[in-house]
Amino acid sequence: MAADTLKRVLFRWLPIAFIGILLVVSLSFLHVAMNNPEYSDRYTQALIYLNGFILLLLSVAILVNLVRVIYQWHMRQAGSRFTLRLMAGFLVLTLLPVVVVSMFSMNFIGKNISQQLDGQVESALDDAVELSRISLSARSRGHLQQLFLLGDRLGGKRRLEISSLMDSWRVRSGAYEAILLSNDLSYVVTSNDNLGGLVSLFAGEELFKELSSNRTLSKIETSADEGIFSRVAIRVVYGIDNQQGVLTALFPFSKRERVLSQSVATVRDDYKEISFGRDILRKAFRVALAVIVVLSVLFALWAAFIFSRRLTQPVRDLVEGTLAVASGDLEKKLPVSDRDDFSLLARSFNTMTKRLSNVQDEREQARTQLQQEHDYLDVVLGHLSSGVVTLDENMIIRRVNASADRILSGPMQEQVGKSFAEVCDHVPTLKPFLLALQPWLQSLDQDWQDEVDLSADGHRKVLMCRGAGLPENDMQQQGYVLVFEDVSDVLQAEHDAAWGEVARRLAHEIKNPLTPIQLSAERLSRKLGKVVDDESATFLHRMTGTIINQVDALKEMVNAFSDYAKAPALNVRPVNLNQIITEVAALYQENEQHVELKLALAEAMPLLQLDSHRMRQLLVNLIKNALEAIGTDNTDRRYAKGQLTISTRVEDQAVGSGMQGVFLLLQDNGPGIPEDMLPRLFEPYVTNKHKGTGLGLAIVKKIVEEHGGALSAGNLEPKGTMITIRLPVVTQVAGTGSRSSKYSKER
Repeated sequence: MAADTLKRVLFRWLPIAFIGILLVVSLSFLHVAMNNPEYSDRYTQALIYLNGFILLLLSVAILVNLVRVIYQWHMRQAGSRFTLRLMAGFLVLTLLPVVVVSMFSMNFIGKNISQQLDGQVESALDDAVELSRISLSARSRGHLQQLFLLGDRLGGKRRLEISSLMDSWRVRSGAYEAILLSNDLSYVVTSNDNLGGLVSLFAGEELFKELSSNRTLSKIETSADEGIFSRVAIRVVYGIDNQQGVLTALFPFSKRERVLSQSVATVRDDYKEISFGRDILRKAFRVALAVIVVLSVLFALWAAFIFSRRLTQPVRDLVEGTLAVASGDLEKKLPVSDRDDFSLLARSFNTMTKRLSNVQDEREQARTQLQQEHDYLDVVLGHLSSGVVTLDENMIIRRVNASADRILSGPMQEQVGKSFAEVCDHVPTLKPFLLALQPWLQSLDQDWQDEVDLSADGHRKVLMCRGAGLPENDMQQQGYVLVFEDVSDVLQAEHDAAWGEVARRLAHEIKNPLTPIQLSAERLSRKLGKVVDDESATFLHRMTGTIINQVDALKEMVNAFSDYAKAPALNVRPVNLNQIITEVAALYQENEQHVELKLALAEAMPLLQLDSHRMRQLLVNLIKNALEAIGTDNTDRRYAKGQLTISTRVEDQAVGSGMQGVFLLLQDNGPGIPEDMLPRLFEPYVTNKHKGTGLGLAIVKKIVEEHGGALSAGNLEPKGTMITIRLPVVTQVAGTGSRSSKYSKER
């Protein structure tokens, strides 16, 4: 960027500087020729060549600018026509007076130069010298008045304040230096422009001598290097203690005043020498006038291009600025210059772009804030355990959180932007849920709450759903929000607690009369068996045996009720699950159903904190159920031999648990579980067998939950059943021996 700017500046000003230097050289030769008539013939040829070269350069510069303007006009660039018009105007306004003046000047100089070189000129030059002196003295008196204004403000001031006053006064008045002296000629305060040679002009003793008779001093001083200056001085009172002192200042005269003063004196001295070369002088003036005329014309042409481009530059800047704004660059600023009338337009444009930029920044801030709120809402919704779905007024899904996918077990988040009807058509797994909510979504002016019962893949879920309308700023409904959560576990826990209470009461009420009934039957058999005949005794023993057997069966059922109802403390210790499985499976290798029992156990099995007795009970119940189911199916010879496979595997991150887990799977090729029983399979008293209490799988579920695990069941294709149990890998707590499991305590 800096290199481009430097290149542009050099390209613009280097030709001007070069031609300016040549002009200075040419005018220097011309000056020497005019002031030294005896050398005019010697410099004439050099001036002709030099001015010809300058003429060539100016012509080339004008031609280049003319080609550029014509190209811009041909390309219809902004300001090109205006530039041509201004250039034509400059040419007319410049050439016409220059040509007219030059024609009259040639004759005028030739006729009147002799008349001017007479005795009156010398008298006029003397008057000019006197007038120069009077003018400089008047300026010096004006400087003295300015010094009085400063001196009146020094009383009662500290030195630092005096210094600040003198510095500001010196800059404002244009003085080279200002000095405050005490009466013993010592410097109190000095303010100067660091022009080294000027301080040497000050002579303190002489100044005090001249002020001894007068209160003020005003005179003209000269310097061989710097020219002439105005020295003024006054007596003042300064400081807090109002001390007496002298305030003096040195003022420069303008360069033109110095040049005129010196030139008048020089011309007066050189007049006699010039008067002797009238013819040579007349020739030199004519040559000089011709050079000036030609250069004026060329500079007029060049100035026409330069000033026309300068005048049209704001228009071009404005066009570039509007194009930049149209392309989205709202940071574009136009250069503002107070030297032309386009500054108001540039300021208005900059104000417009600034306001647009501020509006864009505010919009970006609002968008950022909205995005932050959106992200915040996403984080909140993402960590909610409840599912959240928002709909617009057309029942199109707008937002879904992750819990909705988890609860509904379907790709709910992929349905954003779709209507309920489209989701029902393309995602059958979500159709029951959406159809259950459809009646509630007909009216958006009321809040509602309802339970939705879903069954999918043999699993039953109960969802607590709530709905409410989303109001706009004008309280018009703009959408709907659905919040739902899976309350299946809560309801199941309440259900299990109720069944447990029922089982406990049944066990208590049934167990009490069983013992007297059994004892009475045994006593009847002993007492009456001795007094009746053999046939009656046989009948009696058969009837009492039936009573005793049924009482034992009732006791087993009561014990099952007791096992389900009570929550005994677990005796957990580090055990190898594979070893327990191997030991229990060995008991059923030889079975009445002739089922082939296979094991596929994981090799790297970690030690689990388990109650080995309860786990054996779990495995016995599951294996017995599987064998009985396969046995009933394998009575038909058309089927292959029954198989039961028990397998285990270890996963670092068990699905949905965020911890390491061990999976226990039991797969058989039996008839499977009826679809209507799958959702209630692990509830008490749910069974399709003619014998049994229906508590086996309920006890299995309870044992798994006591160990902090999860249990599920499903049918296999083309036939068979698979039971899946997940047990967490719990870090062993220091100490050994019997202790209650933390899961039992939590329950």
